[in-house]
Amino acid sequence: MNERFRFSPAPTGDLHVGGARTALVNYLLSRDGGTLVLRIEDTDPVRTVIGAEESILEDLRWLGIHWEEGPDVGGPHAPYRQSARGGMHDERLRELVVAGAAYRCFCDESALVHKRAGDEAAGRAPRYDGTCRGIAPEESDARAAAGEPHVWRFAVPGAQTVGWDDAVHGAISIGSDDIGDFVLVRSDGTPTWTFASWADDIDMGITLVLRGDDHIPNTPRQILLSRALGLVAPRYGHLPLVTGADGAPLSKSAGDPGIAAFREAGYPAAAVVNHLALLGWSDPEGRDVLSMDELAEAFSLRRVAKAPSVHDPDRLKSLSARHLRALSHDGLVEVLRPFMPPLPAWLDADALVEAARDELVTARDIAKIAEAGVLVPAPADIDAAGRSALAIAASAIAAGSRNPRDGAALLGEVRSALKAAAVPPRVGLHALRLALTGRESGLPLAALLNIIGAEEALGRVRAAHVDISEPGTR
Repeated sequence: MNERFRFSPAPTGDLHVGGARTALVNYLLSRDGGTLVLRIEDTDPVRTVIGAEESILEDLRWLGIHWEEGPDVGGPHAPYRQSARGGMHDERLRELVVAGAAYRCFCDESALVHKRAGDEAAGRAPRYDGTCRGIAPEESDARAAAGEPHVWRFAVPGAQTVGWDDAVHGAISIGSDDIGDFVLVRSDGTPTWTFASWADDIDMGITLVLRGDDHIPNTPRQILLSRALGLVAPRYGHLPLVTGADGAPLSKSAGDPGIAAFREAGYPAAAVVNHLALLGWSDPEGRDVLSMDELAEAFSLRRVAKAPSVHDPDRLKSLSARHLRALSHDGLVEVLRPFMPPLPAWLDADALVEAARDELVTARDIAKIAEAGVLVPAPADIDAAGRSALAIAASAIAAGSRNPRDGAALLGEVRSALKAAAVPPRVGLHALRLALTGRESGLPLAALLNIIGAEEALGRVRAAHVDISEPGTR
């Protein structure tokens, strides 16, 4: 059987960590001969943010998540924006009405508020009491025809057990008597999320609905909707939520970082994917650095933890550094390119990239590394002993300039000259670093000389307030 999955974000803001993890899990499972459907759930115009859909799709593509059907690629179950599926929702409502499973409710909001307050005062969970459930169809039609405002509710059957074998949590069940008659269509004619999402899952042939734990209360309602029409409901699975260090669930409404923020911070997509996969899941072989292909091969819902997982920024940084170090030279250049500052012609960009490889946490760090003395040295206060050592270093660099890009050879010339002059390396090489960068620490000197070359190095040494008239003189 071709398993059909779906990821159905609401365009109400950026794609956040929890939503991206859900999308990734659906994608990984669909890689084993399944189909991933991308559906935009945009039936709430008040909360819809202009440009959010495009941003979400861009983030998913950046992560390497692809779908076979969706608003941008089409498919046999189009349209893939929920707001354009109104006719299909209307048809499902008609079927429920014919089946005697839906009715109009004319209770105004003030009456509902009063009833909810009564439930709360009595210590009961607020639940609609079915006031309008017994209205005869003829009366209901007449009141609606007269323009009386109303919603459509689902008539929840009594004394039923609603259970399912959750793909993550195992057996879950709830009594139907604990579910009030919920709203299907609002008074303005727009469908509720519970109803529209169920109708779309049914009509798109979704076989496994994987979503966050916060949707568990919706699942028995949607199972009842399927039962009312004699339909086979999808299987359901609920991923435990992702929290911050404080235990509060991450969400875009709370301002928690979205995937776009990680991209802008210079995290490689592979590291973010790796991090998302490890939220509540562990590799059976104990690996913690995995590619998308390795994740797709190893991932199983059986290994997903049932408790919430914590988004640890430090782990993401560690994974980012390790993924960057593992890239080929060309791959690293590609990732660093958007963050690379303008480079002068005398600088060896390839040498800079390789020298920075082990220093990078995110790609954005390349700018800090380049600017920390590589591009422009900071002023340095060099004592008399250091200035004397720099004269020796300048002579050695000038003599070694026949190999201007061989940093190891240039540094070897300097070391030999310092040794011949009985200048301790800690004095001479420290002074050289100060002259070249203006800083006490940084990239290895050999790597730095590779990057800037002999001519630039000699110019910096001569400019470091050292009285050197000619190379080779003291």
